[in-house]
Amino acid sequence: MAALMCSASANAAIILSAAPGNAVYSGPAPTTDFESPTPGFSGGSIVTGTTPIHTTPLGSTGFYGSVSPTNGTPGFLNLPGGTETISFIWGSVDTENILTVLDAADNVLFSANGSDIVSLLGGPTPGLRFDEDPNLNPIVTLQFTDADIGTAARLKFESTKEAFEFDNFSVAAVPEPATWAFMILGFGAIGGAMRRQRKANVKVSYA
Repeated sequence: MAALMCSASANAAIILSAAPGNAVYSGPAPTTDFESPTPGFSGGSIVTGTTPIHTTPLGSTGFYGSVSPTNGTPGFLNLPGGTETISFIWGSVDTENILTVLDAADNVLFSANGSDIVSLLGGPTPGLRFDEDPNLNPIVTLQFTDADIGTAARLKFESTKEAFEFDNFSVAAVPEPATWAFMILGFGAIGGAMRRQRKANVKVSYA
């Protein structure tokens, strides 16, 4: 897996990595796959199949997202709070495709284009069509570190010419502080119950 790191500050970085795709999706379990209503997606189109305008990403089945001058651009996908990692299929990579990570005030945290992805994986595979080439349909991952964890609010997808297709987003978020507190309380309650159970199982014998 190839990776490119973008430093956002002295104590934070967003690491972009890419791995060749597969005809049978083999990435993390998707949290957004466009197969059901996707209210967090706007600006682009949710499409299916291959047409002269857009091409089904390798490993995608059914519906997927697309942006282009014809399908609508830019497109946006909202992210949950506390986002730590994002992975998705970047379909039929084109140099005109641009991915941008925005914070809640729409400040740019990170940006990459199709050329960045192609360079990570060494270019197209000779003898394969672009729609069946694992290197041109990679599983792309964004890893947020340190102070950047939880700062991403949404992804922006743009394409000035050829369509930018994407699918199977897997977003992992760190628990909110309140969630951590409930988890700690829960573990404490379980520990207390186990101690009480051990005490109840002690038998005392008298001579």
